[in-house]
Amino acid sequence: MDIFQYTSDMQTSVTQFYNHMTADVPHCYPVTEDEFSIAIRGVTTGKANIQEGGLDSETALVAITKGAVEAYIHVGIGQIGDDREEDVGVIRFLGYERGARDIGQAVLEQAEAYLKTHNISKIFAFSQDCRYRFYHFGHAYLSDALDQVQGLLGLNGYQRCDGEVFLDWEDYSVTPIPSSLPVELSVDWKQGRGRHPNCTVLAHQDGEQVGICESLCGGEFSSHTDAQDWLHTVWLGIEEEFQGQGLGRYLLQYALQEMKKIGYRHAAISTSWTNHRAFLFYSNCGYQTVDWTYGFVRNLSESPTDKW
Repeated sequence: MDIFQYTSDMQTSVTQFYNHMTADVPHCYPVTEDEFSIAIRGVTTGKANIQEGGLDSETALVAITKGAVEAYIHVGIGQIGDDREEDVGVIRFLGYERGARDIGQAVLEQAEAYLKTHNISKIFAFSQDCRYRFYHFGHAYLSDALDQVQGLLGLNGYQRCDGEVFLDWEDYSVTPIPSSLPVELSVDWKQGRGRHPNCTVLAHQDGEQVGICESLCGGEFSSHTDAQDWLHTVWLGIEEEFQGQGLGRYLLQYALQEMKKIGYRHAAISTSWTNHRAFLFYSNCGYQTVDWTYGFVRNLSESPTDKW
């Protein structure tokens, strides 16, 4: 096994490896080489695309055994979360073949050694802020489907610091139940990257906005054909004094109904791992859990437990 710095001539093999690694991750559709090259642009040109989650001082390492890619890691330096003043190390993506723990360990250690040369005190793995756009839907961290990666990070001193649960509703069908509140609903359509437009439904009472439901086309995250039929609701909010009266359910159902009319077939939604109220609400609306995702952090001042 040899570990190499990523170069553009590896684009085909590393793209294939990424697609292989994420084949069982919900809402991770096969990515094209051109899309992957945009995400990793900062490694080869030094000019990261910030809109695509790029970082400063990016590098990527590829472990190859007998001509086959067995591990890949992409890291850089950035500022994430609520604290935007401290530079931190970021693992944008890490994957290794199941059973190849030693190889995964080797690329992780080499990437960490690189990040430490930038005098950082923390390393975040799979941050929402720096994810590949085509990795999962918005708000995703490291998927449970990549449990071997979760295990490796945990063994190396990384701890869960964030989480997002994803729920799906395939071939959904809804009949909106109006709220007991007298509200007026309006629908705003905006074309984005996807085949179908994104949708925002607003609720007003006496001219004041009291609720909002925002949904994006799956095509915002992936160009793959299968992603276009999915909508992902990224925000559902009701003003506090209007909660508990069925308005949230009505807004969500109304949005789903209107999006069904223009061609959407499936619905996805997510919420924080600690938002039990929202999780319960979505589960009772018709969605079912498909993935738990987690962000990880390691404080470099703390030594990991014995890895062996």
